[in-house]
Amino acid sequence: MQANSNKTLPGTHAACDSMCNSHHIISQHTQAGLFGQVKDFFSKLFNTADWPPRWHCGTWSDFHGWLYILSDISIGAAYFAIPFLLFRIINKRKDIPFPKVIWLFIAFILLCGTTHLIDAGIFWWPAYRLSALVRFITGMVSIFTVFALYKILPLIYNLRTLDQLEAEIGERKKAEAEMRHHQVMKLAAEELIVKKDEFMSIASHELKTPITSLKASLQVVERMANKNEVLEPVVPFVQKASKQVNKLTEIIHDLLDVTRMQAGKLELNKTDFNLTEVLKECADQCQAEDSRHEIKIDAAPVLMVHADKNRLDQVLNNFLTNAMKYSPDSELVSIKAAKLKDGTVKVSVTDYGIGIPDDKIENIFDRFYRVENTSKNYSGIGLGLYISSEIIKRHNGQIGVNSVLGKGSTFWFIL
Repeated sequence: MQANSNKTLPGTHAACDSMCNSHHIISQHTQAGLFGQVKDFFSKLFNTADWPPRWHCGTWSDFHGWLYILSDISIGAAYFAIPFLLFRIINKRKDIPFPKVIWLFIAFILLCGTTHLIDAGIFWWPAYRLSALVRFITGMVSIFTVFALYKILPLIYNLRTLDQLEAEIGERKKAEAEMRHHQVMKLAAEELIVKKDEFMSIASHELKTPITSLKASLQVVERMANKNEVLEPVVPFVQKASKQVNKLTEIIHDLLDVTRMQAGKLELNKTDFNLTEVLKECADQCQAEDSRHEIKIDAAPVLMVHADKNRLDQVLNNFLTNAMKYSPDSELVSIKAAKLKDGTVKVSVTDYGIGIPDDKIENIFDRFYRVENTSKNYSGIGLGLYISSEIIKRHNGQIGVNSVLGKGSTFWFIL
């Protein structure tokens, strides 16, 4: 920097030269209208004849002047570096949130840097008009930036912190691990069910022949004992053995039915028959085996249906035997059958026994399912209701249960 007569020594006070105090120029500008001023402004945007360089206006020491200049240059350089870094971030990370706001920040910071660089350059090139225009644009962009930032404040507040993201990732990993474990367990369970079905099919078929032979042999022994007075004391034992063989035969039949159902081979032989007669036959059969209970039937004398008679008899027998089994302290079991308005027939069997807990009802028709608090006190393998539900489903009907713990249950189906 060269010294000249327009600069004063540090510590002294100096007035601007004649160019700074030109009243003629000031009055000329103020007398023009607004449109004329705007036109004059833009036509002389880069014209610096109206002002001296900043070095020549005011009292500047070398230290003060260069401190001002270097400060503006440093700030301008930083302002130019920040948008460059922000641009690299946007370019590298396409998923970064609120990119439009970041672009506004880039423009705002670049313009701020430009004002500082122009301010430093005015010490030699007094482009006050250009400086004013850039500052105005900077102000407008800053206002838009503030408005855009204000609009996204709620979204920013809802952004998750790093700890929250790490916690969420941890939860997702845990959920994925549990899902994989669940899938493995599900596959293992399905494989186990397949093997169990295979075992039941083989076992039931293999047991069928010796059970049939044993049953025939017991019948022969019973007839011989009835004819021989010496063997008469043996008769009760033979009858008990025959009764247990009959129970075992029923279990084998149930197992065979389940395997047929799983294989889709359960056939239905549908005919037209009077359902009320089947209800009476089932009631008589069950009362013959358990005389402690009284079975009341509420049904029309003739109630014709088109279904598999033997399979419905199997369902009704299951409902009735369960009703009598799970109501040891009650003597009454009710059967109701009626035709509904839509032409379907609803049959229900009600007992007044122990009932079923609410949390167990949804599983009551599952294979091998038995309510824990009753399974130890009552015999069975948990197939009867499952088979009944499958028979009704294959008739395109509905099956269900209503129960109150301690007051009894009503099992029903609709055909």
